[in-house]
Amino acid sequence: MFRAFNRMREIICCISRLFYLRLLQSANKVLVAAGMLVLAAGMISLSVAGDGPGPLGSWSEAGFDDELIRSSVGNLFRLLEGAFGALIMVVAGLMAIVAAAMGGYRAALGMLIVAVGAFILRSLVSLFFGTDFEGYGE
Repeated sequence: MFRAFNRMREIICCISRLFYLRLLQSANKVLVAAGMLVLAAGMISLSVAGDGPGPLGSWSEAGFDDELIRSSVGNLFRLLEGAFGALIMVVAGLMAIVAAAMGGYRAALGMLIVAVGAFILRSLVSLFFGTDFEGYGE
């Protein structure tokens, strides 16, 4: 009686595994088809993004004002070019010396890169972005 029960349970488990694997295979195909459909529908809407009636050629009715973003980036650049950038450079340089003295050459190299990056940041920012940064509220 117990053997028959175990055998019946094994048969049911095999059938359920087979059904589960078939279900997974068909589910993958359905999910791939659904994903391709979503991508195709999204690409259609992206292809007409510049044909809208909005002020910038989009379907949005509001224009984008980037004054706050520009002034925030200006504040960050002014901080990094000023005393805060010098502080970062000096602290990173000192920590590179300490790390090298203690044998942490990988950390020392990272600190050295940070110190040199903070040192040349002013020239790179003025070269690529100009120097007329207006801070927020000015």
